[in-house]
Amino acid sequence: MKIKDIARWPERLSAPLGTMEAHPTLADGVLVGLSLWGTSIIGLAVQCPDGKYFGSIRASQPVYEQVLEFLKRNHGRKLREVMDAEIDISDVIQ
Repeated sequence: MKIKDIARWPERLSAPLGTMEAHPTLADGVLVGLSLWGTSIIGLAVQCPDGKYFGSIRASQPVYEQVLEFLKRNHGRKLREVMDAEIDISDVIQ
């Protein structure tokens, strides 16, 4: 299963100037940071040529830990590659 299929990804991320806008090349940015916001939200920082963009994804409680570990292992990769990568959650899905 792809991670983009089990976590809710934002349509927009916060731009370097603090505005919200869609960024056409965001998927080519590099995942450079993660932060924890409670038990279902993971903050993301994505480095693009014009600056850092910030956003968050939601993952349900049963798969939250697996999604977090997956993102940690994929730190430094292009966001497009991370979103299209396969994640094994068979141990938490019955």
